[in-house]
Amino acid sequence: MSEIERLLTSTLTALEQELRQTQEAQAKTLSGQDQTLSAHAQALRHIQQQIASLSAQQRESTQHLQRLSELSTRLEPLLTRLSGMLGGE
Repeated sequence: MSEIERLLTSTLTALEQELRQTQEAQAKTLSGQDQTLSAHAQALRHIQQQIASLSAQQRESTQHLQRLSELSTRLEPLLTRLSGMLGGE
């Protein structure tokens, strides 16, 4: 093997090793990013579920307040009459 062949072989071996190390480092980075992305996706799904739950609770509360308001509106004239009747005795 000539000096040029040894030099080329050595250089190629070094480049191959450097490339392999770079690929391994990138694979680790990608794996970490994938885990982070999965965690963020799970957190997002949890937040979306909480939003849906809070929206449902808000609708129920709004309906309840509306029923109470209607009840108050219907009771007001009766209370006025009752007050008049009690005051007139």
